[in-house]
Amino acid sequence: MRAEELAAFQTGMRAWNTREYGRRLAAQDRGDLIQVVAWRDGRPVGKAMVLFPGYEEYSVSAEREGCAEIRDVNVVPDARRRGIATAMIVVLERAVRTRGLPRIGLSVALDDDDAPARELYGRLGYAFAHGPFVSSTNLVADDGSPVPVGAVMTYLTKPLAGSIGDGP
Repeated sequence: MRAEELAAFQTGMRAWNTREYGRRLAAQDRGDLIQVVAWRDGRPVGKAMVLFPGYEEYSVSAEREGCAEIRDVNVVPDARRRGIATAMIVVLERAVRTRGLPRIGLSVALDDDDAPARELYGRLGYAFAHGPFVSSTNLVADDGSPVPVGAVMTYLTKPLAGSIGDGP
């Protein structure tokens, strides 16, 4: 995502507070993460990001598995099942390979609503690494109130061929 896209993006894909994506852009500028956005007809229809080791929000699971971590994959309902999530993940995997990291991982919820996501990740080569575990946090709304988020999750990883350290 580029700074000049921020206002249009936030109008189409709101976060839990108005500062979150500006914060992500600053982290992207520092090289801590990459935020990608899929656009259709000037409207954001998908988003995803990858966090790199050392970033303040890098998870215990990513640390345990020694991988970069995909987060916040979302495609708006009327644009789903059209390859948008796949395309965004491919871009993020390429960015991780460029950094020379040999693996990438992600958490996915185990509830029925997330079955399509688990199927997608399986088709893309992500495999069980550990879990289940409970993930919970309180995000912070603009007014300072907590926005509780939690689910029973599993962690999936994928080796990235062509990364530095993979050998010939």
